[in-house]
Amino acid sequence: MSRTPPRLSVIIPAHNAASVIGEQLEALREQEGAEPFEVLVCDNNSTDGTAQRALDDAGSLDLRVVDASGPASASHARNRGAAAAAGEILLFCDADDLVDPQWVVELSTPLSRGADVLVASALHHQRFNDAEVLRAYDIGPDPDRASVPDESSHPPPYAGYLPTVPGNGFAIRRDRYLALHGMDHSYPGGAEETDFAWRAQLAGVRVVVRPHAVVHYRLKDAPRPLFRQQRIQNFARILLWTRYREQGMSGPSTAYSLSEVARQLPGLLRRQSRADLLRTARILGGNLGALQGILVFRILHRSPTPRTDEIALSEAPGQ
Repeated sequence: MSRTPPRLSVIIPAHNAASVIGEQLEALREQEGAEPFEVLVCDNNSTDGTAQRALDDAGSLDLRVVDASGPASASHARNRGAAAAAGEILLFCDADDLVDPQWVVELSTPLSRGADVLVASALHHQRFNDAEVLRAYDIGPDPDRASVPDESSHPPPYAGYLPTVPGNGFAIRRDRYLALHGMDHSYPGGAEETDFAWRAQLAGVRVVVRPHAVVHYRLKDAPRPLFRQQRIQNFARILLWTRYREQGMSGPSTAYSLSEVARQLPGLLRRQSRADLLRTARILGGNLGALQGILVFRILHRSPTPRTDEIALSEAPGQ
């Protein structure tokens, strides 16, 4: 006799995450008050045994590994997971972060009650990141949980346009996700979650934030990976701007980025504290990425064609 499929599916894109995914799976095993859910680890071209490590560490979880090989993209992996999911509600997190014990129930509650919404997690930073890293990112203390509401239905706009959601902590109805054809993996390592959130809102989906659906986020804590992350993310943000500038997204400033690069470069020639070096890497990476994006997408007009996956409800297991 076939079992009733769970209503919730947790989707984890994973690339070479063997060293960290066990901690996230343990956190999912320890969820409190959640209805039954499945976990889909979507293996995107890993070469370190991520899939086998996930199976070995699954324990009591209802876990499947999904083959998400192909484009090197977390968004492509998310789309493959959505296509394979059995649940009608999709919850997304990343392999290298850590969800709180109430994450599943907090994030899924509005959707379980029937609301047609895109639900955002709250990112907390103090668990994994020391004071110097937080200073480099200009991130303050985590909010006092006792002082925040259960839900905010009026999140602030991003870049002067519409609210966004974190790619490592959001939830949506599966039929909505598929109708939007998933995330656009033409974005080069950033901005795709904002593009998805904006397309969802333009299609009539409201964004709500669940402050108690906490994800503990690992920031980059060394100059080179921090520089690379910021460069790629801001490069992608310029692509986002070329696609949404007519709708009102605030645009880049070439003069500002040039001045910030000139201001930060001398810091590389002198000894700096770890916090100052990380801050220099963040500002240089971000502004060089913005300048690269301005050149490629604004001046040379070399924008890639949007790439979403043709995923359909007919691909659901058992349908």
